[in-house]
Amino acid sequence: MKEILLEHFHRYPQMQLQDAVKLLYQSEFGGGHMITSPEKSLKSLEDEWKGCKGRKPPVVCESIGGGMHRIYIDALNEGLSPDTLNRLFVETANGKGGTREAFEKKLTLLVQCCEQGELPYEKAQAEEYLDLYRSRGCPPVSHSACYCEAYHPAYRVVADCYARYYEAFVKIDQALAEKEMLLISIDGMCAAGKSTMGRILQSVYSCNLFHMDDFFLQPHQRTPKRMNQVGSNVDYERFKEEILDHLGDREGLEYQVYDCKTQTLDHFVKTSWNRLNIVEGSYSQHPYFGDIWDLRFFCEVSPAKQLNRILARNGESMLKRFKQEWIPKENDYFAAFGIREKSIRMENNAEKIC
Repeated sequence: MKEILLEHFHRYPQMQLQDAVKLLYQSEFGGGHMITSPEKSLKSLEDEWKGCKGRKPPVVCESIGGGMHRIYIDALNEGLSPDTLNRLFVETANGKGGTREAFEKKLTLLVQCCEQGELPYEKAQAEEYLDLYRSRGCPPVSHSACYCEAYHPAYRVVADCYARYYEAFVKIDQALAEKEMLLISIDGMCAAGKSTMGRILQSVYSCNLFHMDDFFLQPHQRTPKRMNQVGSNVDYERFKEEILDHLGDREGLEYQVYDCKTQTLDHFVKTSWNRLNIVEGSYSQHPYFGDIWDLRFFCEVSPAKQLNRILARNGESMLKRFKQEWIPKENDYFAAFGIREKSIRMENNAEKIC
């Protein structure tokens, strides 16, 4: 938090104590105090956007600590839709908590930075401001007049798990503005956040989300000939037949889910037609499907973090199998078909991936 606080003072030298308190408040409680209803929130966003066109802030998406980011309204000029930004803002507000105790620790940090000369304010000045602020019950505050005059701040506060995929939201909104129906693939390294990214996109767009894990090979399909082929670890024939060949069916489609525990095909899932369809999972960009994707994403993580996540998620015995079998198979597939090179790469080295 200290690093972020000092970074903001460096980026915005006209920042006052009032603005610092606002930053700390938003990092702890978010921006939900602004929302009376999603519809009014969207109308307010659209009205505010009218006065922002043509501006270029220092950054469009910046961290404010506490698991929060500010996404500036100027992002709408880059292709992000008002609907999407508003949904990110509303969903963040609905899920953000925060405590007075944690906020007080951040206010104490602010005073310490002033005392140590890391911020251009006297300790006594900061303490006097905060005493008055606490006497009013620590309410949300506005930006100072000089900050507004210098930087014209116009943004929405969103959770890190949304900001992490900012580029993806922009790309998807741009494509949705041009096409009636969109097909997206999220491929990449195991434990790199493919499923997480898929779930987040589905929560924002209310789209169809299909999982390659539901299409593992059945035992009788795992012949030596099949398993020696690069990228052969999934039943891509059944995936094409049950999913891809029917995405345009207005009555929807139905497919059967593979159960890894019983190693059999299990229950059926029926989905409605949707203009946005996302497929997540390893081998989702297998060339067997052809060049069908409107957008390709590749989730990657450092090898060390990958192994740590697999260990935490699957345990020691399964980690050995990942290292000896599944990770080498995936790497062969990525290299053989240029999967990384054809995709928009999404690095996910955060300690938590939501």
